[in-house]
Amino acid sequence: MARPREFETDAALDSAMSLFWDLGYEEASLARLLKTMKITRGSFYKAFKDKNAVYLATLDRYDRQVVSSTVAFLGNPANGSGRDRILSLLTKIADMAEKDGDRLGCFLCNAMADKAAQGGEIEQRLQAMALRLEAAFQKALEDDLTRSDCEGHRAGETARGLLALYFGMRVLGRAGLAGRMARDCVTQAENLIAGFTASGGRVPAAD
Repeated sequence: MARPREFETDAALDSAMSLFWDLGYEEASLARLLKTMKITRGSFYKAFKDKNAVYLATLDRYDRQVVSSTVAFLGNPANGSGRDRILSLLTKIADMAEKDGDRLGCFLCNAMADKAAQGGEIEQRLQAMALRLEAAFQKALEDDLTRSDCEGHRAGETARGLLALYFGMRVLGRAGLAGRMARDCVTQAENLIAGFTASGGRVPAAD
């Protein structure tokens, strides 16, 4: 009979995520991971191949917990119009920044800036999450267009601009600047959406 696992996997991964989130991949040594996850070296290697495997598992956990819920919120018409959903999301981040500075930032943003993101499976996971968020912003924009408007639309371009603002707000939080700048980011998002809506989502005709 197999011996029961000596630790609770989800709790251990949450602890590992907090360490990676705070220190980054390189600075999160195996010794620090073991201490933070409160597991022995033997238990660690029974559950995970190496530090890279733990990092990938924490990225997957963040994807399920945060990215998926954000994508679901942006895609749910019960949360208002596409414009309302987008601005509600960004306003929530601004509120958080004004309240406590949002100094943790975003695990996805931090991970994309980490040296470990350069190539391989980690980069693929990060890009997949970013593209899912981009697609969610695009869907929210398209939900405010009529079917006839959708031909030749520039929703993708506007969605990428909104994604850049979303990531930018979280990076500013990490740097301690979001409290001063977050509202300006929300205003710029409003301007992007207004320009997109005014054009009916159409790409301007070439001269």
